[in-house]
Amino acid sequence: MQHQYSSSNGIKLSVIATVKNEVSTIASFVESLLNQSLKPDQLIIVDGNSNDGTQEILKSFEAQKKIRLLVRDCNIAEGRNIAIECAVNDYIAVTDAGCVVDINWLKEIAMAFEAEDNPDVVAGNFQFDCYNDFEEAVVLSTFNPERAQTEAAIYYPSSRSVAFKKYAWKKAKGYPEWLYAAEDTLFNIRLRQLNFKFVFAQKALVKWRPRETWKALAKQRFNFSRGNARVGVGTQGYVINIKYHGLILLFLLFSIDWPWMLIFSVYPLYRHIKNNLWSQAKKASQKSTRPHIFWKVLLVMEFVRLIGIAGFIRGRFDRFLNKQFIENQLQWMGVKTLDELDEKYRA
Repeated sequence: MQHQYSSSNGIKLSVIATVKNEVSTIASFVESLLNQSLKPDQLIIVDGNSNDGTQEILKSFEAQKKIRLLVRDCNIAEGRNIAIECAVNDYIAVTDAGCVVDINWLKEIAMAFEAEDNPDVVAGNFQFDCYNDFEEAVVLSTFNPERAQTEAAIYYPSSRSVAFKKYAWKKAKGYPEWLYAAEDTLFNIRLRQLNFKFVFAQKALVKWRPRETWKALAKQRFNFSRGNARVGVGTQGYVINIKYHGLILLFLLFSIDWPWMLIFSVYPLYRHIKNNLWSQAKKASQKSTRPHIFWKVLLVMEFVRLIGIAGFIRGRFDRFLNKQFIENQLQWMGVKTLDELDEKYRA
């Protein structure tokens, strides 16, 4: 039997999560939280008005007094804020349905809070459960294989695996409810902007499955890029991609009337692959044992970048057409766009 861990400093953690239409995974998710080696002092789940049977499963857990269930018609940021507002403890751990939480996840988070550095934010870690070549290529294409050794692991945790002191959340004015996507990235940046101290808990693991189809991947990356563009996350990277692909497209269009112009598209394509794709694909091939993963990762990376350009352009149009995005960001964090912040705070 797993030894039950007790926080030496009496840290009490409220665990909060959001869910919508996860009937196939919700039971295993809740069980993974209930079976933690450090039991959560409070477990609050906000259901965004699921209609696939998820609510009924959650209500059975609530009837056993194992969770507190709140049903609201809301987005992810609103759901998290609702749950955190209801939390009774000073320490908040955040995850999401669709995951399986490692048995020692909460224990590792508590241990990080108890460290001498006295952090305000604990960035948890994550892994993916991949069932085929495509899913592994998606992971290796969209995440740096050496992420755990970079600053991104510390300062840009996924809100599927993060914890913070409640007063930090209050000072940051909560998750930005006016964003459908990129809300956790902006929340991380806001916490850094306020000079809260981050630490990385590498063993605080949460696992989930990556996107399983090209269509699902396209939808996810389009929404991510659209959300990023609305607030100015990663603008420089998107602009670089647009420049490369714009040149390639320009020469391809010229080649319709002047076929010899096709040769000029080769150079920007070569530079794009060399500067933006090759290094990560090479690292991916070293991390994986699957055959031909190098070329699969190159293909998925290029697909993601093309979708990202479309999402970025749409997000910029959103921002241009709806000035509320600018006003909300200015009110929430004091700048109209992340491009106005010091470079160290940008994603």
